[in-house]
Amino acid sequence: MTLIRRFFPTLPGWARADNPVMRYQLDGGRAPSPRRRALFIIAGILGCLLLVALGYAIATEGLTIPAGSYVVEVINSTLYWPLLALQLMLSMLSILLTAGTVSNEQKRQHWDNLRATPNGADLIMRTRWASVFYRLRGLLAVVYVGRIVLIICMLYDLTSFQGRYIDLLINGVVPEISVIVAVLLLALFMTAAVLLPITAVGLTSSIGLLVSTAVHHRTYSALVQILLLFGRVALSAGLLLAATRMLGGELSLSDPLGWLLLFLAAALGDWGLALLYLGRAGEVWATVPFGILMGAALVVYCFVQAYLADQILSAAVRRAQRKG
Repeated sequence: MTLIRRFFPTLPGWARADNPVMRYQLDGGRAPSPRRRALFIIAGILGCLLLVALGYAIATEGLTIPAGSYVVEVINSTLYWPLLALQLMLSMLSILLTAGTVSNEQKRQHWDNLRATPNGADLIMRTRWASVFYRLRGLLAVVYVGRIVLIICMLYDLTSFQGRYIDLLINGVVPEISVIVAVLLLALFMTAAVLLPITAVGLTSSIGLLVSTAVHHRTYSALVQILLLFGRVALSAGLLLAATRMLGGELSLSDPLGWLLLFLAAALGDWGLALLYLGRAGEVWATVPFGILMGAALVVYCFVQAYLADQILSAAVRRAQRKG
């Protein structure tokens, strides 16, 4: 929580960990014992090592082929599947932590009292939304560490071929651009890669809260949550599979539809994870016209996603204040 306060020093009062309602959302704000914290850290490290080992096994097809031809490719192919799995886990947990908000408070017989308190429903919904980031901060940290490693690898890749790798990648792309513009567009994509996990978690958390105001019965709420989880996994799998087939020449689409598919695969499928490998990004640039603008489009998408998260959260608050 100290890390969250350090990066976001101007958080509104209801989003701070010392807010009474936030402490209620975080189970009273009880700090874990040193032993429990140490066990949690050890378990997290072992879990990460296991995921990396599984990622390497997948990349090498059970240790039968090389994971890549050089170190950056090996790192990317090894980290891709573990990070994708963790990102899907983030999406699913952000739904599970919010979709049952109203039904859980009703079960505790707190909901009527909260709604009778001035701004009570508003506070409980907004703090529930913010509490997701506190609860998932460890998982978010691992995802960001992995992304930072891939961004460093991408920057290292730019030094290949005596610093002319970016020239080779943009040769023949549509539209024709200079190296300086290409570097700026690549920087925009790196910015999007940093923003996407946060805005995506914020949006799914808001959707979960809106669902909680529409479905109060615990059984129905559980069914809706299951459908949302399966839908989220199916969406990612479908988009990534279609994008892979298209880049492999197995799926033929018009240029606009191809661009849209690759954009959706990056925005919704893996949050731009595959494009953090410069070789894959260059393949996208060469495959569809204006593919090199995808980084700029993803930055715009991040702001749209943040705006939608705020609007959906506000809608959930209004529904919670009217109904119960």
